[in-house]
Amino acid sequence: MNNRNWLKGLGVTMIAVTLILTGCGNGDAEKTDTEEQTKSVEEEGKEVKIESNEGKPQHEQLITVKLPPEADYLNDETLDMYEKDLKKFNNTTQLIIDNSITLLIGDYCYYNPTVNKLECSAVVVNGTNTTIKDINFEVNVKLKNQTDMTFIDNGMYSFIKNEVGEIKPNEGFPTGIAFLTDPSEKNGEDMIKINTNDVVIQLKNIDYTVIK
Repeated sequence: MNNRNWLKGLGVTMIAVTLILTGCGNGDAEKTDTEEQTKSVEEEGKEVKIESNEGKPQHEQLITVKLPPEADYLNDETLDMYEKDLKKFNNTTQLIIDNSITLLIGDYCYYNPTVNKLECSAVVVNGTNTTIKDINFEVNVKLKNQTDMTFIDNGMYSFIKNEVGEIKPNEGFPTGIAFLTDPSEKNGEDMIKINTNDVVIQLKNIDYTVIK
């Protein structure tokens, strides 16, 4: 009889201990879930800054290219340029910078002597593992076989969400870039076609906002 009561008491004790341990487990799980949610909220909306792409590793990546929302308001000439770069780069494998922003030069690339500018089409690619918005960067450009062309400024570019939307990982959008040169470098009125393989691009002072 006493043995039976003891076993019964042991059973009740074990059930109580099990319930306590289960409760602790649930508390730990809830705590972990809360921490993960807090971490996710903290990461969302975070501004990321990258000093430079110089020396960063690269990798080949399949990318998609989409027309930005601003395409609805572009003139026909600019829209045509965007569509050509979309056709060239969409669903293709490209060499992009690891976990950063990459700028790919498009087919349109000319020196305009009447305004002393190098003007090129380009595609901005999100090489990070998060969806981002509000991208800013500075572009340093050089031409391999044009030693007589001196650039007098680095282009500063901003792409806000209203203009280009939210950019998913390995996704890009077409744009245009331009760089001023010394007025005495080239003369004439005819546009000079530039070999895009000669255009060397380096991005610095990059920043963007993480969405998720």
